[in-house]
Amino acid sequence: MQPNSKAVQTQLQSKGVIRRRRLVMLVMICFLSWAGVTLWNQNDKIHARKEQVAALQAKLAETQATNDSVQRELERLNDPEYVEQMIRKELQYVKPGETLFYTPQSGGR
Repeated sequence: MQPNSKAVQTQLQSKGVIRRRRLVMLVMICFLSWAGVTLWNQNDKIHARKEQVAALQAKLAETQATNDSVQRELERLNDPEYVEQMIRKELQYVKPGETLFYTPQSGGR
């Protein structure tokens, strides 16, 4: 009876090994599925963040250009000749003894 009992034991052991392999494979499939879904979600979040960063960089460039323009205007306002020129042009001031002439705009009429 011993040859039969060894065959039965070997058969039971191989069934146990197969069960364990199936369990390990099932756990691996579940883990890889979870990792794939997580990676997919993170990829979407990264894409959204890149778009947000690009929009903010464009806004930053626009703001820096505006800031540079304002800085140049501020430096020019410290020049008395420029201030006098702006007053004469925008407010139509004249020095004593000067005459201001208006010229008609060349319109489409």
